[in-house]
Amino acid sequence: MDLQTDGIEGTAVTFAGGSLHEAALVVFTAEVAGEWLVVTDRSPFHPVSLSWPDQPGDRGWLICGSDRLRVLDSREGLLNRRTGVLSVGEEARALKRSDPDVTSVVLHVTEAAPTTKAVTLEVDATFRAALSLQHTGVHLAALALNQVAAGFWSKDPHDPDSLGAPNFDKAAVTRSEISEEASTDHYRLGKSLRKKGFDAAGFLANLPARATELNAALRGLLATSAPIRISPAEGPLADRRLWSTCLNGAEVAMPCGGTHLADLVELTEIMVSIAPTEDGFVMRTCSILSASHRV
Repeated sequence: MDLQTDGIEGTAVTFAGGSLHEAALVVFTAEVAGEWLVVTDRSPFHPVSLSWPDQPGDRGWLICGSDRLRVLDSREGLLNRRTGVLSVGEEARALKRSDPDVTSVVLHVTEAAPTTKAVTLEVDATFRAALSLQHTGVHLAALALNQVAAGFWSKDPHDPDSLGAPNFDKAAVTRSEISEEASTDHYRLGKSLRKKGFDAAGFLANLPARATELNAALRGLLATSAPIRISPAEGPLADRRLWSTCLNGAEVAMPCGGTHLADLVELTEIMVSIAPTEDGFVMRTCSILSASHRV
């Protein structure tokens, strides 16, 4: 759906820096299909991405004076600053992000319209923390998967990850779904991957062994603690963000628009299981918070 706005800009977001509260101004509201979409000038809410919807949108509250409205979901919308048209849903997914006039906004989905222009936004900290835990774990699992898959390449694909292994995760992943309990990632081992030199049959021949190797690699990656950073910590939602940390003395980084733990010390274990699918495999990653960081 396309909605007409009046001279608004993209949303400045602070979730990458770990923010859970922000004072903001409401710049646009609309009722669509029985729910209210509220856009503010800034927000701590992480919205589900249009291009890679792996992490669900934050939930929480929008506070207008004495009224406390429930934010049921948060989503990304695309705004054309030249025309003032705000696209949501399928219309937004169809837009070309390369257009310099197009930027992103956070759509706070509320149960009613806000009653004041000045509001306070408050994120559900428990829900955010659970998603951040699993999102951090799946990044480490991707690096471990690249290590385990490295021996199955017959030629160099010329796309290494931060640890120097061929980036199998980037080449093969088709879908990722992060929940409060785990992350589920789908990998396709098709003809194009085989043409690049990956031995799909050999990798798939013994998936239990691959899972054992993965879990051993993950234990090695968690040997030392290190801060986790998302940069920039604050800025337009449309900005590209980078996740980075240090694994056993090696700096690692990868693009990421989600939320994460503050330090690897908060992770006590990451457990991975693998199951075959018709065209590849699915990997389930469950991350466990260390006892000292549990509420």
